[in-house]
Amino acid sequence: MHIYSGIPYTYYISWTALDLHYYGVRFANHCHPSDFWKKYFTSSDKVKSIRKQYGDPDVIKIRRTFNSVDQARLWESRVLKKLKVLKDNRWLNANVGKAYSWKSGVEHQNYGRVFSQEVRQKQSISRSKLRWWNNGIEQSFSELPPGTEYQKGRLPFNNRGAIIGANVNRQKYWITDGTNEEMIFKTDPIPTGYSPGRIGSVLKGKTNHHAQGTYWWNDGTTTKMSSVSPGPLWIRGRL
Repeated sequence: MHIYSGIPYTYYISWTALDLHYYGVRFANHCHPSDFWKKYFTSSDKVKSIRKQYGDPDVIKIRRTFNSVDQARLWESRVLKKLKVLKDNRWLNANVGKAYSWKSGVEHQNYGRVFSQEVRQKQSISRSKLRWWNNGIEQSFSELPPGTEYQKGRLPFNNRGAIIGANVNRQKYWITDGTNEEMIFKTDPIPTGYSPGRIGSVLKGKTNHHAQGTYWWNDGTTTKMSSVSPGPLWIRGRL
C-alpha cells in the first residue's frame, strides 16, 4: 500500500513589476515547503515561460501547510475561485484547481472495505511518524517540520500565538476615513483623511459595515475591513 509522507502546501509567487501572479498547490509524495523554488518551481508552463524570459519572481511565499492532500487541493480551489483568476489577465493560472470533496458513511470510498492486518500495521506506522511542531505562533501536525524555525511540541494551551498577537495589538489603535478602517502603531503618524476610531463611531452609531459597503477581507494570515479588496491575493471573509 502507498503511504503518503509529504507536507502539502499552497504558495504564491509574483513578478510585481509586471503585475503577474500565480497561486498554486504542491502535494507530491515526500514534498516539503523547504523545497519550494529550490527543487520545485511549479508545473505551470506559463510560469516557466515568464521565468525564462524575465528571471525569478521577486515575491516567493509559502501561504499555508496542510495535513492532507485533499485539504490542500480544496483550499487552492477555493482561493482561485474567489480571486476569479480565469477572468483576470494578471493571474497566470490556467484553471481553478481540481478540488476533492470529503464523503462520509456509505458514500465514503472505503465504506465496507476490510483492510488486512498488514495494511493496518502500515497505516499505524505512518501515523506514528506524525509529530506536533510549532514556531511560537503557529503549529502543525506532520512528519517533518514545516520550516527551520519550527520545533517539536504544541503551543501552550493558553495559546501563545494569541498572547503575542494581543501584546502587539496593545501597541496599536484603530483609525478610519469613514469607509475603511485599520490598526496602526501608536508611534505612526495618522494618514491624511483618517482619524482615530472605528467606522461605527465615525458614522454616529451605524455599526452594520455591510450596509455601509465595507467587508472583511483576508490574505490567509491577516484580516482587514475595507470597501474594496486590499490586494490581488485577498479574498472576502474573516480568518
